[in-house]
Amino acid sequence: MPSDGYNWFLILVAIIASVVLVAINVYVLIHFQHPEDRNQAWFPKLVVILGLTLAEMSILLLPLDVANRSACADSIVLSACNFALPMEILWYTVYMAMFVMMVAIVPFTLFYYEQDHDMSVWGKTVSSSWWIGGTITVLSLILGLCYGFLGFVDFPVTTLTSGLAPLSSAALTTAHKCLAPDAFTDGGTNAGYACDADGGVPTETWSVRTTFPVYVIAVGSVLSWVIFIVFGGVGVSAVPIDLIKAFLDRPKKTIAKSEYIRIAGKIAEATRAVVADAREVQREERGSGKTRKTRRALAEINKRLSQLEGDEAILQKMYPQGEDRDVSWTVTVMSYYASLVGGVVCAVVSLLWMLHIGLYMFPDPPLTPFLNQYFVDMDAAFGLLGTGSFALFCFYLIVCVIKGNVKVGFRLLLWTVYPMRLGNTLMSAFLFNVNLIMLSSIAVIQFCAKAFDGYAAETSVSDIFGQEIENLRGLGSVFAENVFLYIFFAVACLSALWLGSDEVKKSRTGRRNFDSL
Repeated sequence: MPSDGYNWFLILVAIIASVVLVAINVYVLIHFQHPEDRNQAWFPKLVVILGLTLAEMSILLLPLDVANRSACADSIVLSACNFALPMEILWYTVYMAMFVMMVAIVPFTLFYYEQDHDMSVWGKTVSSSWWIGGTITVLSLILGLCYGFLGFVDFPVTTLTSGLAPLSSAALTTAHKCLAPDAFTDGGTNAGYACDADGGVPTETWSVRTTFPVYVIAVGSVLSWVIFIVFGGVGVSAVPIDLIKAFLDRPKKTIAKSEYIRIAGKIAEATRAVVADAREVQREERGSGKTRKTRRALAEINKRLSQLEGDEAILQKMYPQGEDRDVSWTVTVMSYYASLVGGVVCAVVSLLWMLHIGLYMFPDPPLTPFLNQYFVDMDAAFGLLGTGSFALFCFYLIVCVIKGNVKVGFRLLLWTVYPMRLGNTLMSAFLFNVNLIMLSSIAVIQFCAKAFDGYAAETSVSDIFGQEIENLRGLGSVFAENVFLYIFFAVACLSALWLGSDEVKKSRTGRRNFDSL
């Protein structure tokens, strides 16, 4: 009879986490959306919230998988345990849902949103459907052909050879040895030993056809790692640096109304100058087309506009408006100190991640279990404390991906495509970047499953990424040799040096302040 490992608390935690994540995503959407999209474009907004929630929930499935496995005692085999959640089914369901979102729903919504506003609803639907239909057809052909020829898992197999001995034979006293085939003759005489099993050298390869969902996950992982290396590598350093930078650049005091009016007038005057320069560049483009000179001018104009937007935001904080100005200023000051604390904590987490990679993931065998042992000790101290810490470390990586996405954006050569800007992000940019974040979440899950394979052993996700994908024909060697992991570590270190040196350079030259206005 199956042993009881059913834990209703896990289901409650999953429901609460889903509700909290939806609320956070709605908050992010409201603060990043463009003013033109307020009170409209409801379907794209729903798709954005669903996509972000799926990406985040896929990360939190990792600790849920660990907690689900821990519901049964270690002495009980997995097949005899009655788990609260069917994790393997949940993993495949979430992955397939994300692929449907990435390949069909998000692109359809993006094409529909960017259609000419004069087109009818039917016209937009038909046009978008043709684009999506063609894309899905091409991807299906590519995946189908690759799966047909390369969709096999090649397991290295060691052949163990042993003979048979009668129960009454004295050879049973040396049972640790392997008997050679036909070791005992008909007369019961021992012909010798053949310890073929001691070498442990793979002698053959056992090939089996993998399932199509696993193959799709493997192909998606390759693309996902490219996104994760760039965005996650930058975000690991950008998250703590930007939080601490926000504290260092905070306004130190409030200003009088007269000073507020003076600075606001200066900002308005600078804005009019930027608009005039932009119109001049547009006239030049209409006459001679886009040139290197006009591109540089537009880049400089965008930089000036971003600086003016930052000046306006700081000005609003230095002159709180409303009846409770003192309360508003107090909240502002507290938020900056909270940013400092958050920056220090994130810096520690980023440092621990880098140390864990260097001490546990690179060496073979690992020098120390490091964070794996920390999670085990936390669980021993208080139930689910280690699982909670594990969840925070994994979720921190998806936060780094989102930060890296906002920081550097998706670039084609030197131009940013669909940039994310606070209070100035159109739904098309939201949809494009949500697709990138969902794609990168696959690599984050694989990375965490490998980094914490000591703590998250015998889970459903470890079976997917640890056994099948690492032995997949054509792609498995890339994951088994940690190629992507080395590149990620290098990008993270270079990003820390680049962002750190940039901040040091700004501090030496002096930051822009309102005295210059």
